Amino acid sequence: MNRSILVACVCAAALAGCGRTIVREERVVEQPIPAPSATVVAPPAVALATPAACGLSGNLYASGTLSCQGTYEYRCNNGVWERIEGSSC
Repeated sequence: MNRSILVACVCAAALAGCGRTIVREERVVEQPIPAPSATVVAPPAVALATPAACGLSGNLYASGTLSCQGTYEYRCNNGVWERIEGSSC
């Protein structure tokens, strides 16, 4: 009889934890990225400027581009088409 009570107690103890469910919540914490300690200084705006483009027939062309217009050759010079003297195309 002692043996059956012991077996019953062991089984009861083993099954006691089976009905318990543990739920863990996961939390996402967003943290800002710390600013760099060094200060970045941009070069002067003059150094960032690029030569103006030239327009022709609704298209833009970079400064230095050559173009044949009519029978003369032109070069884009900072937004202005300048005729190249002594050249023809």
